[in-house]
Amino acid sequence: MITRVSEALVKAGREQEFVERVRDLVKTFPETYEGLLAHQVLVDLDDPQKVQYVSRWRDEQALEGYAGPNWRTDPVTFPDEDEYLRQPLKLRHFRDVS
Repeated sequence: MITRVSEALVKAGREQEFVERVRDLVKTFPETYEGLLAHQVLVDLDDPQKVQYVSRWRDEQALEGYAGPNWRTDPVTFPDEDEYLRQPLKLRHFRDVS
């Protein structure tokens, strides 16, 4: 299993609108992308401008089906996303070793 974390640093005053947009965009992902095991939109308790989209994938093939061949380096974005962000998305991947 691979966990993918995309972290956004959202412009002040745009947090709620950004979160609503992300939630709306990802709600159909489980039916759309085979191999997506779970996903969450998370807001930092201490800094609501930090928002993460965390997704758990069966394997690299499933993740590539979602994010493309450059899944390790290229975040998946939505149109006009840069209007909300203070900087480009940070992207990290984790393998479950428990």
